[in-house]
Amino acid sequence: MSKGKLVVIEGIYGTGKLAVNLAERLRETLVRQGKEVYEIDSPDTGRAQLMGAQDLDCGWRYGQFRADFLYELASRARACAVIRDELRSGKIVICKNFTISSIAYAKIKGHDWFREDLNCLEARARGLNFGGEVIPDLTIYLDLAPEIALERLGTRIDGFFSPNDIHRQAACYKKELSNLPQDKVGIIDAGKPEELIAAEALALIAELA
Repeated sequence: MSKGKLVVIEGIYGTGKLAVNLAERLRETLVRQGKEVYEIDSPDTGRAQLMGAQDLDCGWRYGQFRADFLYELASRARACAVIRDELRSGKIVICKNFTISSIAYAKIKGHDWFREDLNCLEARARGLNFGGEVIPDLTIYLDLAPEIALERLGTRIDGFFSPNDIHRQAACYKKELSNLPQDKVGIIDAGKPEELIAAEALALIAELA
């Protein structure tokens, strides 16, 4: 059976709408090119029904180590089981946010246990030693300056994150991306027009073939 490719779109807060639009552009263009595409995202968004992912609750919210944290691990395992099946069928799977977004969120929330405990548990949730670990073939990072992200977010982060959190999130992303094989990372300037961003992303995906 042919193997598909997992393409993950990542970015700091403030790039959410851009990431959604990019995923839709990629899916539509790849389908027109005759590719089979499966798009998956956190079903706590309104797009879950559009993607046929109503039964997947793969939102990733960190807090104390308690039952809901374990439920999130189970949710990630369920989502990755679906991704694994789609990859085995040869499809291109487009996923908005994955492991690095989880690490960045844990980091800005002040958790210092994620390096060992989270990495171990999250890797198992992705299938390590349980049917094959799900790992992105390409991580596309929408590179947006924290200052611009804060302008776009406005008061929406009040009570949830501080401006410093957004700067720390960007720094965490850059550090984690530097640890990945560079042939599996594509960093795109998120200040460009969306059509140019999509063109760059499509070129990166074409190189995976």
